[in-house]
Amino acid sequence: MEKDYWTMFGERLHLGAVMGNMEGWLGVRSLRTLELRVVRQSENADKLVAYLDGCVRGDDEKDENAKAVKAVVAKLHHASLQMGDLLTTDGKPGWLAKQMPNGFGPVFAMDLHNAEQARSFPSKLHLFHHATSLGGVESLIEWRRMSDNTVQDTLLRVSVGVENWEDLKRDIVDACKALAKEMPCGT
Repeated sequence: MEKDYWTMFGERLHLGAVMGNMEGWLGVRSLRTLELRVVRQSENADKLVAYLDGCVRGDDEKDENAKAVKAVVAKLHHASLQMGDLLTTDGKPGWLAKQMPNGFGPVFAMDLHNAEQARSFPSKLHLFHHATSLGGVESLIEWRRMSDNTVQDTLLRVSVGVENWEDLKRDIVDACKALAKEMPCGT
């Protein structure tokens, strides 16, 4: 009897337990829509990053939304912004364009102007959940310093979900407006 126990224990330790019927069905069902979800998330992230980067780099003093974003966001990090790696000097696709031909993924990072803005930013959002997890259909944001004290205290990591990108943009712009009003980047 004890020999059977230790044999089963060793098999389960190395091979894992048997998955239940419900869990197996949920896994298969999820895999069937994986491509649709990832494509939508990547497209949303590309549009959102392009908009935010345009605000940060632009000088349009008349656009209140762009001014608010620029007052809060200092820099964006996303593969779609690595222009030197997207195209070679002769205009051909670079290594990054070859490696990621179908989009650049739903995760990007933002550096804000100061730590207080970065700490407060997630609480100003309504559509993004403040969480560490990645890979779900909902949009998430995380102040990295909360879980990793080796990173800059101005860094936020964003995982874009399948929501309408215009709604996500409006949520981020509204959060930037609220923070810009509360604490200008000089504070």
